[in-house]
Amino acid sequence: MQLAIVRILSEFPYLRSPIQVIDKALEAAELDGKEVFADLGCGDGAVLLRAAERFRVFSVGFEINPMLVQIARRRIRSAGLQELIEIVHSDLFSADLSRFDVIYIYPSPLVTERLTNKILAECAKGTKILVHDYPLRLLQPINVVKLPGGPLHTHTLYLYKI
Repeated sequence: MQLAIVRILSEFPYLRSPIQVIDKALEAAELDGKEVFADLGCGDGAVLLRAAERFRVFSVGFEINPMLVQIARRRIRSAGLQELIEIVHSDLFSADLSRFDVIYIYPSPLVTERLTNKILAECAKGTKILVHDYPLRLLQPINVVKLPGGPLHTHTLYLYKI
């Protein structure tokens, strides 16, 4: 049991994307209301809420941490966006990515290679992938955006198109 907890904490740490990073990522993806959006490792639902509020896009979040699932669901109810956002309590590697048009990920560097393989195996041609800070291996981004994050960090967004 303890080994499973250590794996979760190391492979799937919770790092919230700042709002300016979320906004820039969603703008780069050029979302429209006809697309289906996913956040792999959605945490408290911040990215999903912003996508639904600003672009009225149907969104699905996958989160392994049950406490964050509860927080995300509560935030979605409070915002009145239950018809646009679904939260799935799941490991992101269990998610079927084939139905999504746009996917957002703030991955741990420990999982980028495995995640790249999953994306290549499951995503349809034309799927847009937004990645915060840790680029996917084997793929070339079509756009890279850098945003100041304070004195010690610059946020980097990578946009890929499969």
